[in-house]
Amino acid sequence: MDAASGGDPHAQNAMGYIYFEGSGVQKDHEKALMWFRLSARQGDPEGQCNFGYMLAHGLGAYQDVEKAFKLYTCSAEQGYARAQFNLAHMYSEGLGTAQDWGEALRWYGKAAENGNLAAHYRVGVMKEEGRGIPPDESEAARIYAECAEAGHPKARYRLGMMTFEGRGVRKDPGKAAKILAKAAEEGSPEAMLQLGRMSLSGEGMVKSEGNAMKWFRKAAARGSEEAKGIIGGVSKEK
Repeated sequence: MDAASGGDPHAQNAMGYIYFEGSGVQKDHEKALMWFRLSARQGDPEGQCNFGYMLAHGLGAYQDVEKAFKLYTCSAEQGYARAQFNLAHMYSEGLGTAQDWGEALRWYGKAAENGNLAAHYRVGVMKEEGRGIPPDESEAARIYAECAEAGHPKARYRLGMMTFEGRGVRKDPGKAAKILAKAAEEGSPEAMLQLGRMSLSGEGMVKSEGNAMKWFRKAAARGSEEAKGIIGGVSKEK
């Protein structure tokens, strides 16, 4: 096919993914970029998002966050959820555009409405922390609960901490321990670390140094530097 002759943008995206992931062929970001560009040039929202992603991260071409921002915008305005999420991130971090928390919240909200779970979680974070808006911990807790039900470990961890501290919901350390234990099962090192702290203090859990160290070791194995420091400190004391 002549590169200038158009073609099916869905097929072009499929070819782009094949080279991007190295699925049955040698991974080649330049070829992936070429196929995503062909799709984007036809106004395909998936192609625009993929091409924007490559440029945003400097994959197969020099990094160009300004152009990536424009591509994400074109794709997001057509209702493509992944582009809406990426565009919101660009606004929140000031990448390719001026930082704008209001626009970040608006696009995270649109992506969430289109079923993007990560975007729904980000809305919760913005409401909890009051990024560009007055904080609303009750609403944040509600959003985290919805995300947790859908299997989002970071949301479950944040819900557990809010329950432990009594922010946005009634303080209940015992209930918090159960929520955090589930988040730990899902792989959250932050939840593992908190369970270790709670085992040491006995708040919400049976006080047990042995159980605490178990959780600290699990968190450390997941890359928690704080947990590694706690384990190292205990070792020196002994």
